[in-house]
Amino acid sequence: MTDGTSSRGVLEGAFALLEHLPDTQPPHQLRDLALLSGVPRSSVYRLLDQLRAIGAVELVGDRFVLGRAMLTMGARVEPATGLRRDTGRMLQALREQTGATVSLIASAESSATVIESIPGRDTLPVDIFAGRLLPVHAAGSLVIEPSAAPERVNAARRAAVDDGDVVSGLSCFAVAIPLPDGSAAALQLSTLPEDPAIRYSSVTQQVAARIREHLRADALSQ
Repeated sequence: MTDGTSSRGVLEGAFALLEHLPDTQPPHQLRDLALLSGVPRSSVYRLLDQLRAIGAVELVGDRFVLGRAMLTMGARVEPATGLRRDTGRMLQALREQTGATVSLIASAESSATVIESIPGRDTLPVDIFAGRLLPVHAAGSLVIEPSAAPERVNAARRAAVDDGDVVSGLSCFAVAIPLPDGSAAALQLSTLPEDPAIRYSSVTQQVAARIREHLRADALSQ
């Protein structure tokens, strides 16, 4: 194995750990990280220690969590001018109307990233926050890049549903937001299974359409 190939493998392992870190907790966090990421258990702690040294992860008590540096970078992502800055009121109104956790998601090279999130009324089985990387099978990821599970995407509506497919006890509905440059972001609602997110599909699509039109008008005015 060449040094370049070895370095790439280390980077891929580090990113895999960062992606799955929010889904794991003590007492079996290292074991679960190895299972979810595919990184050998013997390498998990070593990589986490290296990530901790650069501020990418932090050790809080006995749990590794994403570091403030990672969260800050994620919160700054904005693939289209005004996507975060000008949509806050619309996201807040959607949260008040549905009670769901409302998230704005942008495309990254290997996965989708939450760039804005407003917590809902209920405590979800996973934390959804700005800077979080989403699995490729998550609803918000699939409406941006459907290749991981095209059968779960309504191509005509550019919408996807997740009823515990990725995280047990989590219901999600997401719809794509076409951006002026031809790429896409996503608007996702997350709820508990007893209040399925798809119940709010109509209002979610309406808000996504308003965001799209706002961004289009903003782009034309520049």
